[in-house]
Amino acid sequence: MPKYWPKDADACFDAPLSHSAPLLRMKMIARNCPVQETDTAKPSARFEDLRGILRYVPQFRQRVFVIAIDGALLHQPGFPSLLQDVAVLQSLNIEVVLVFGARSQIRILAEKRGLTLSSDDGMGRTDLPTLEVAIEAITRQSSELMADLTALELPVVISNALAVHPAGVIDGTDLEFTGRIERVDAETLGVLLKADIIPVLQPLGYDSRGTTLRLNSDAVAVEVAMALHAAKVIFVSEAGLTNPDGSRLAQLSVADAREMYRSKDARHDVNLLSKLRYGALACQEGVPRVHIVDGSQDEALLAELFSNEGVGTMIHADEYQQIRKALSSDVPALLSMMQHSMEEAALVSRTREQIQSRIKDFFVLETDGNPIGCGAVHSYDEENRKVAELACLFVRRSHKNRGHGQKLVAYAEEVAKQRGCDVLVALSTQAFRFFEEKMGFQVTDPSALPTARREKYDRSGRNSKVLIKALR
Repeated sequence: MPKYWPKDADACFDAPLSHSAPLLRMKMIARNCPVQETDTAKPSARFEDLRGILRYVPQFRQRVFVIAIDGALLHQPGFPSLLQDVAVLQSLNIEVVLVFGARSQIRILAEKRGLTLSSDDGMGRTDLPTLEVAIEAITRQSSELMADLTALELPVVISNALAVHPAGVIDGTDLEFTGRIERVDAETLGVLLKADIIPVLQPLGYDSRGTTLRLNSDAVAVEVAMALHAAKVIFVSEAGLTNPDGSRLAQLSVADAREMYRSKDARHDVNLLSKLRYGALACQEGVPRVHIVDGSQDEALLAELFSNEGVGTMIHADEYQQIRKALSSDVPALLSMMQHSMEEAALVSRTREQIQSRIKDFFVLETDGNPIGCGAVHSYDEENRKVAELACLFVRRSHKNRGHGQKLVAYAEEVAKQRGCDVLVALSTQAFRFFEEKMGFQVTDPSALPTARREKYDRSGRNSKVLIKALR
C-alpha cells in the first residue's frame, strides 16, 4: 500500500528499518536452518522487527493464499529465493495454492518454431498452432516447477481442479481454443490443503469433451481464490505498478483499479492491466486483499505480506485504514512510536501517565490494525469562545508522504467542531509550513492561546510557532 506529506512537514518520524535482516532470519528459522551471524543477519538487527513480522502470523494461520507467478520469473536468478518464501508461508501454517503463467515461455518457443502466435496472454484468440505451442511450453514449465518445489521438500501436486468451457465468440471473433472457467473443484483443493500439500494449477483446462483449452493465469488465480474464500491473492509480476512520477503505487481501491484497466494506462503493459482487471474482480467478489508485487525485487513476497505498507500495490474493497479513538491499551504503542521524536524534541515529552490521563482526547490512525499515527484534541472553555488545540500530531517516518497527516488533521477538525469549538490552534517547532500550506492554518502570536495553555507555553521555553484555523 496518497503521496502528500511534505518532506519538512513533521520531524515526528521514527527511523526507517530495512526488512531484509529480519525476513532472512524468519526464513531461516521457519525452514529449520541455523541462523548465521553475518552482516545481513545478526542479533543487532532489531528483534522488534522480527516480532513485528510475527504478529501477522496469527492473522494468516490456516488462511488460504493464492499466489500467481508470472512465467518470466521462473528463469530469473531470484526465483529459487521466491520458492523459499513460499516454503516459509507453508511452514507458518498458511495454506498456499500456486498458479503459474507461461506467457514468456510460449513466446520464446514460438520464436524458435518461427510461429506467429494468435495471442500470447490467454485472453485473446488461441488458434490450433498457438495451442500446441502453449501446451508444450506449459508442460515443460510444470515439470521444472515441480522439480524445484520437490527440491525444497515441499509436497506438491499439479491439480486438475478446473471445469472449463470454450470462451466462444466475443465481439464477433471466435476465440477457438481459449477457455473460460466454469467451476472450481474447491472440495478437492481443500483436501489437498488440509493435508499440507500445495496444489499447483496450470493455465490450461479441459472441457467436457476432453478438449484442451488455454486459460489466463490471472483469471485462474482469482477464480480459485473466490472458490476457496481465500484471504489474499498475490500476483508476483514481472514489474510493479507505479505512479506518474515513477514511485511505487502503494494501494488502490476497486474503483481505481477498474479505471486504470479501462483507460489502458500507458505506463503499464497488458500483463499488469490483466492483474488490475482480475484483482478488482476478486475484491468485488469477497477476497479481502489483492497484492501485486514486483517479483524481481529480493524478498518481495514476504516484505509485502509482513509489513504495514508492503513493497507492492494492494487492491482493497474496503477502507483498510481507519482513524479511531484511542484506548488505554494503545498507550504502550503510542509511547513506542513517539519515543524517538520526543527524544529529539520534535514532540513534547509525555509520560505513560500523562497520556493515560487524557486518553479520551487521543485518536489513532491504523493500517490493518497496526498504529501508524496519532493525534489529540484538547478543549478549553474561555469566557467568550471555545478553543480546541491539536496536539501530539505524529506519523511514522516509514509512512510519510502518503497523506496520513492531512487525514489526522481533518479528523481533529471534525472532533473540534463536534465539541462546539470556534477555532483550532496548533503549536509547532518544525511542521508549521505543513499547517500553513496544506491545512489552511495561519501563523499568529501566543496571545491567541487560551489562558491556561498560554501559561504552559511560556513555561516550556520551546518557542513554538502558534497556528490557528477558524472552524466556523
